[in-house]
Amino acid sequence: MQNSQRTKILFVITKSVWGGAQRYVFDLATHLPKDQFDVAVACGPSLETTADTLIDKLQKNNIAVCFIRHFQKSINPLKELFSFFEIISLCFRFQPDIIHSNSSKAGGIAGLAVFLYQLIPAHRTGRSQKPIKRIFTVHGWAFMETWRPRWQGALIRIASKATSLLQHHIIVISVCDLTATATYNVAPRHKVTFIHNGVGAMEFIARKNAQQELLGKECPFVIGAVAEWTKNKGLEYLIEAMPAIIKEFPETILCLVGGGEQEKDLRFKIYDLRLEKNILLVSRSPAAPYLKAFDVFVLPSLKEGLPYTILEAGLAELPVVATRVGGIPDIIENGTYGILVDPASPAQLANAIMKLAKDKHLREKMGQELQKRVLQDFTLDSMLKKTIELYR
Repeated sequence: MQNSQRTKILFVITKSVWGGAQRYVFDLATHLPKDQFDVAVACGPSLETTADTLIDKLQKNNIAVCFIRHFQKSINPLKELFSFFEIISLCFRFQPDIIHSNSSKAGGIAGLAVFLYQLIPAHRTGRSQKPIKRIFTVHGWAFMETWRPRWQGALIRIASKATSLLQHHIIVISVCDLTATATYNVAPRHKVTFIHNGVGAMEFIARKNAQQELLGKECPFVIGAVAEWTKNKGLEYLIEAMPAIIKEFPETILCLVGGGEQEKDLRFKIYDLRLEKNILLVSRSPAAPYLKAFDVFVLPSLKEGLPYTILEAGLAELPVVATRVGGIPDIIENGTYGILVDPASPAQLANAIMKLAKDKHLREKMGQELQKRVLQDFTLDSMLKKTIELYR
């Protein structure tokens, strides 16, 4: 197939810091058949000093990256306007057949920009008469963030409906988001496609070596959490659960792997609870190869899409303690593949972790069952196949 016949896809995502949505874009951009698709990714500039951002990973894989210089997570009407014109400029330059947006802000601004771009006569833009297909993947509806004031949730819900109107197709990655889409009438059913995230095969560092590299020593019982250090991840509640755990299991180590805007708050909470000897904050990317260092994987999120970290923990045969939010229950059946607890509950987190700490056989059984589930129902090949069908 000649290059001119390849389908041109422009992925748009707000942040370039490495996270679940960025992993999703990376996996699609790097695994779509190169003889069928011509791919580029547009995102906000990196504020990270490490070489492990979405931008760096894409460039190492020879994927074209375009910067939307004014994209940022926080709301700034002037910068949103500048971002709008930057996306229109990208449409002139790249001439995409498909715009695939990820994150709420990217979906809204890119959807409107492409809609208005197509109102320009085709002979002026140099594009074909064929309309650009607009696709938006929901990585957890933002109005489902329970910590927000009610008025904010209502405004975000209105914005989400407007975003959906501007899209031809909406991809939801969890049953929770599929249900919320219908319950709140965010988008008509014919626009919505349900596709779970998926992971490919992975290699893990042996437990002894992983602990030495990650913790600097071998430890008998390690709780691990790999997550961006933001409010949505609920890590402060996991820290608050630790005194009860340490009282019964004094040698327990909690290792929080990641980075983000809440680092100072988390460090202060650790200091305030006098847990410096039992809790480590570690920046390591990629973190997945080190998962064998842990005995239990914990994700105490307040809001989620469908977390890759739990899928990776499953491949590493780790039992999981997680909150019953977003797509987590899609993966974890309570009592079979792990233990589900209510969000923002240090007591429930502590009780679930101690239950697994007391029973090595239960940990091993849950880990093995979760690995089987991930290998059967959450594969990268399945995600790619269903997404390509939608592109066609």
